[in-house]
Amino acid sequence: MHTIEIPVRYAETDMMGIVYHSNYLVYLELARTELIQSLGLDYKEMEDAGYVSPVTNVNLDYKRSLTYGDTAVVTVWIDHYDGLRTIYGYTVKHPDGKLAVSAKTTHVVVKKENFRPIRLPKVFPNWHDIYEKMSETDAALLTEA
Repeated sequence: MHTIEIPVRYAETDMMGIVYHSNYLVYLELARTELIQSLGLDYKEMEDAGYVSPVTNVNLDYKRSLTYGDTAVVTVWIDHYDGLRTIYGYTVKHPDGKLAVSAKTTHVVVKKENFRPIRLPKVFPNWHDIYEKMSETDAALLTEA
């Protein structure tokens, strides 16, 4: 589980003064990439080896708006991991803890050349080991919360 804070910038809001819905996807990606880095993994190395991890599904539930000047507190965790696909869970909250958005994104690692899925344990065993441990740790933390 990893948490970051992102100041809401004026350019991310719409004419109603609230964060435009697609900008939450950027917040999720920032949190996800920081989680990966915090685990000692390097997505750039994966890309350099000829693999990418596209988003295959996104689900966002909007609960409360964020506006310019707010701070988005984004928490990400590994919600599900099975060696083929990873589902990340997210919350985006106001600093006072009020939920703005809950979300999930699904990812599969594929070969860049043909977009065929690969199994992480075979190609990236270090990612697999870390993700297995993190999914168990994150599940325990979420149960406590």
